[in-house]
Amino acid sequence: MSNCKHLKLKLDRTLECKLTGKKITWIQCKNCKLREFKINNSINAQYNVKKCKKNAKMHNISQKQCKLKQRTAKLNKLERNRSSLFTQDTSKCMFCGSKHNLTWHEIYPGRNRRNSIKYKLCLRMCLDCHEEKQEDIEFNNYWKQKGQLAFITNYPDLDFVNVFKRNYL
Repeated sequence: MSNCKHLKLKLDRTLECKLTGKKITWIQCKNCKLREFKINNSINAQYNVKKCKKNAKMHNISQKQCKLKQRTAKLNKLERNRSSLFTQDTSKCMFCGSKHNLTWHEIYPGRNRRNSIKYKLCLRMCLDCHEEKQEDIEFNNYWKQKGQLAFITNYPDLDFVNVFKRNYL
């Protein structure tokens, strides 16, 4: 199956291109010049916005149909200034001590990701540890409970359940 970000699987099991709004086959998508993949870094995202505008003109579609979702300045600022309640040393992995390929793991993902960043409920990890522990249910439950306790001790004037909409204890 193609992993083009413009490909949409309909309920009747047919494929549709989100850019053109037409039903297509997998082979047509595979050979499409507009085929794009999800991109994480902002430099490539800016490049694709320019590419999107050009493609919109070429195929007579609106730029709204082609526009990529952009991060807000507020979210970028939060992500740049991340820290952790669990460790002061963010220059190494909390679990293996590696100083290479570091990333952040938000304890509460999804709709609570911003709250995790805002209230410093993040763990500094190397990519290897992050891949290994990202989907580990026991690991995640342990840190969610520990995160709730840390939140309660560091922010006594706030109610955890009101902020994160769930009790993990």
